[in-house]
Amino acid sequence: MDHKFDPKKFKLGMRTLKTGLSVFLVLLMFLTLGWQGTQIGALTAVFSLREDFDKSVHFGASRILGNTIGGILSLIFYFVNDWFHGAIWVTLFLVPILTMLTIMFNVAMNNKAGVIGGVSALLIITLSIPAGDTILYVLARVFETFCGVFIAILVNYDLTKLRDYFRKREE
Repeated sequence: MDHKFDPKKFKLGMRTLKTGLSVFLVLLMFLTLGWQGTQIGALTAVFSLREDFDKSVHFGASRILGNTIGGILSLIFYFVNDWFHGAIWVTLFLVPILTMLTIMFNVAMNNKAGVIGGVSALLIITLSIPAGDTILYVLARVFETFCGVFIAILVNYDLTKLRDYFRKREE
């Protein structure tokens, strides 16, 4: 591979700008409201922001479905892990099985675009549940995903409309 820096390609494009704005808005919202989990909301916004509004909505819906599947399977992990008092073997065996199930459910629901997001949600949630935390922790991580998707779609829609407005004025 030839990885040479090309200064002509080092530019701020609309998608990059929208991505930065989406991350800013996620951080602003979460920090202003005192919410935890900014990393999940920000990552989801980055993943969900696509070339245009329609693609963002489609990918955002796939991401929400995938993360919901990962989140539900995380709840199963939470209950089983709690039942066995956090035994290490539960993590060793159940997380890979739930990873495979996350992939299988997404593929079976024709949601291949949501596989990576669903598995990411599953792994982030199951491998970061603080000891003694409640089911609300898992639900909060899924909610953070919804926030990231919503902000990415909103930014994509608004900036696309703004760009179209200025293009029409130039004509």
